[in-house]
Amino acid sequence: MGVNEIERKYMKLNLEKECISVDGVNINIRELSKVGLIDIDFINVEITFAYLYDGDYVFMYSDTASYEELIKEIAGHQYDMSQKLRQYKNDFGVEHFLWKQLLQYTCKKFRVNKYTYVNYGLQSTSDYFSMDYDERWRYPRKVNCIKEAYDLLSSVLPKNFSKTRENYLRQEIKDKLKEFTDVCGNNLENKGNYLEKLEMLNGSSLDKWNTSKDKLQSLRAKLQGLTQEEIFDAKESSNIQLFLDYCFHYVCGRVDKLNEKSLLQQYGPISGLKIKLRESIDRLGFKELLDLYKEYKEKENLLSSKARHAGMKLNEFPYGEYIDIYRLGSILISDKMNRINKNKAKNKYISQDLLDEALIFYYDTESAKEADFIRTNEKYAQDKLSGNEGEQKVDYALKWLDKSYIQIEKKSNDKVGNRCIFIKNAEFIDEQQEYDHLIVSNKGIFNIETKNYTGKLVIDQYGNWIRKKDNEEEGLKNPLQQIRQHEKILMSFLPKNCKVISIICIANDKAIIEGSENCPIPIIKSDMLVEYIENYNEVEAKISDLQVKQCVNAIYSHMVQ
Repeated sequence: MGVNEIERKYMKLNLEKECISVDGVNINIRELSKVGLIDIDFINVEITFAYLYDGDYVFMYSDTASYEELIKEIAGHQYDMSQKLRQYKNDFGVEHFLWKQLLQYTCKKFRVNKYTYVNYGLQSTSDYFSMDYDERWRYPRKVNCIKEAYDLLSSVLPKNFSKTRENYLRQEIKDKLKEFTDVCGNNLENKGNYLEKLEMLNGSSLDKWNTSKDKLQSLRAKLQGLTQEEIFDAKESSNIQLFLDYCFHYVCGRVDKLNEKSLLQQYGPISGLKIKLRESIDRLGFKELLDLYKEYKEKENLLSSKARHAGMKLNEFPYGEYIDIYRLGSILISDKMNRINKNKAKNKYISQDLLDEALIFYYDTESAKEADFIRTNEKYAQDKLSGNEGEQKVDYALKWLDKSYIQIEKKSNDKVGNRCIFIKNAEFIDEQQEYDHLIVSNKGIFNIETKNYTGKLVIDQYGNWIRKKDNEEEGLKNPLQQIRQHEKILMSFLPKNCKVISIICIANDKAIIEGSENCPIPIIKSDMLVEYIENYNEVEAKISDLQVKQCVNAIYSHMVQ
């Protein structure tokens, strides 16, 4: 234990707090004004007490056997005790208060009525019978050694305290440096020896390296403080400080690497966490987003707490990036919730600066505009991926069509490189449209718009499309306008007698559709698509095989490749 905190069995000196604890009770060193020894001789019992004065007298003894014998004699020789009390009743010096405490303890231990002593010449109003002093010090206290107690108390008297403190603190530093000098030499020239020892002792234990870090940090701060107070020689301190700084920075590096490894194992790589949120945020409903938001805030708070406990700033490596993952991730989640929340009055305010910071961080860009461009493209790709899954189901269904039906091949490329159908007629409108499936037959052109919805789809009498899933409702875009645009482009270059038959195909066989009668375009599930096409007969006149071929050629000639 450092010399600034010296412990005995019943006494403890703490120089940093400038207090002495005697049998569990603290005394402020700054309030000490008197320390001494006093010998007692009563009915053949001899015992020495140490004492201090800090506004009240505190008495200590170490010879338990003699102390107990003294108390017994006081209880048994009431006349002799009253004579002793009368001897010091008016001087109110150290002896007066010692005998007062001894009287109080005797009466308590042997249940003696203290007023018994009045019969032997003491007044009932005597100070001996009052309790007007600090309750803490009603009786003498046990210590380990009277001489040690006296020496220790004398050393911290106001006139001696500064010198004692300097000696103790200087010695403490030397004691703690012994751990280093034993390994690195008296001049601390062999730094590597100590670091090798740390590697051997600490291994890959983060707790052990943190303990080493705390120890070095505490010693550096203490040495710096003592040097500023000129308690420690500046020249000698400089060499030690350089050594401690070198070791401290090495240990900090090891702690950072182990923290990084621990974070990586627990949370995963930063890049993976960014991609995970970017890929999932647009697929979640409001309730799922709310749960995810709470999870992100909990992790942000947990990591922030760990960083503070480690004595690190929240933006410092390695915690900084992980804190930002959850801090800024919760901003993106909250922004998404604002965009889909029907009750706009309850939207959470997010400053544009904070939203821009989140976008730049999550999309690894220089500007929010660039990040938003990437986000838009990624959402398009995700929507296409979901749509492609549905289109693949429809592709499989269409394989079972009669061979007289001609399926238009996908020869265009979308902006993420997937094969698709883009058709454009610049003479009609300078804009291309993307089609999911086109089937050419004598009945006309089947224009199939595929939707890969999950849950329950409700179409109300006003044309609102609502998806219900997991006790949540989400408004969907009515595809009617899109389909009518597709029809107009096709009709702008196809023969006039060629009918365009539009179909909305729900690719997910488990989806539930309610209110399909409110949609002017038939809604068919993929498992019934072939049945619907092959049995469709709502045509006034079929087109010839030659016209079928002309329609196919016209479509390919207007396809963007």
